[in-house]
Amino acid sequence: MAASSCGVIAALAGCSASADVSSTSARSRPTSSTASASGGTSPAVTATTSTGSTDAAGPVAPLTGLSVTAVTAQRPAVAVAVAGSDPSGLGSADVVFEEMASPVRYLAVFQSEQASGVGPVTSTRPTDGQLLSVLHSLTGYDGGTSSFVSTLDATKIVDVGYAGHASLYAAGSGGLTVSTAALAAGQSDGPPPGLFSYRPAGGSLASAQQTHPTSVRVEVPGQPAEQWSFDSRADRWVETAGGPRVSVANLVVQIVSFKTVYLSHRYGLTAQSPVAVGKGAATVFSGTAAGGSGGTAAAGTWSKPGVAAVTNYFDAASEPMNFAPGPTWIVLAPAGTRTSQAGG
Repeated sequence: MAASSCGVIAALAGCSASADVSSTSARSRPTSSTASASGGTSPAVTATTSTGSTDAAGPVAPLTGLSVTAVTAQRPAVAVAVAGSDPSGLGSADVVFEEMASPVRYLAVFQSEQASGVGPVTSTRPTDGQLLSVLHSLTGYDGGTSSFVSTLDATKIVDVGYAGHASLYAAGSGGLTVSTAALAAGQSDGPPPGLFSYRPAGGSLASAQQTHPTSVRVEVPGQPAEQWSFDSRADRWVETAGGPRVSVANLVVQIVSFKTVYLSHRYGLTAQSPVAVGKGAATVFSGTAAGGSGGTAAAGTWSKPGVAAVTNYFDAASEPMNFAPGPTWIVLAPAGTRTSQAGG
């Protein structure tokens, strides 16, 4: 849906109304894995089996890099905005963006797996459009300010929020929940592009300065510390404290700026909202690599030049990082966040 005003796009991009917003005018679909720190090309997806070995033939899930059926590969992305101390359904998501605001929000993106009872569904925030426009996802949420909804609808998402599709949602004591299959039944324009480059079996996450931790502690100012442990048998990172217990192939701690947004001008209610467009520091934790006793980790940078571009992750040598096939969890955290590693 085209933007109706410069003000809407400025809010979406996290910039002033005078900024160049031409990047929002077309959808960016990945065509190459040759991205560099100075460019914005998008990663290609290489098919892999569920154990991470290369399988060049056959369809692939665009958001995990794992081999799937042809029907599954053509599913659209479905995103659900979730909040609450005990969220449900996140373990089935291909990608989860954890927004370290107050309260913590989760933007869960499903494509290769379906989930029922995802929730509690929460309202939309300006970050949602920044993250989801490139995926042209069917997006479920429960309300938001008129400005926030307009900002979301100015992107390439398909709005299947509660206000217009109440019959798709279920109300319970813990709040609204929704089935991703119900949301996916809406009209879409096909599967999403890939977001990450994936390494073959025996490949490396980074070209330089890899470490091999067995546990990670993420300390975000004003939030409970998160503890993640590497499960070598499953080749997954498992969150054991500070958040929902999930198991993922890749954990990203992405440092972003935050801006104040108004929840109510009348009552002066505000919240901090992460800005996902721009560049900054990032640390990626991934699966086992040759020569290591734990997982792998590499510090580097991230870059997303515009709303219509994917986010690229680069190592200390400015080379693209190659993720492990499987689900990915991305923590959008403010400056001052401390990430400490142990083991390996």
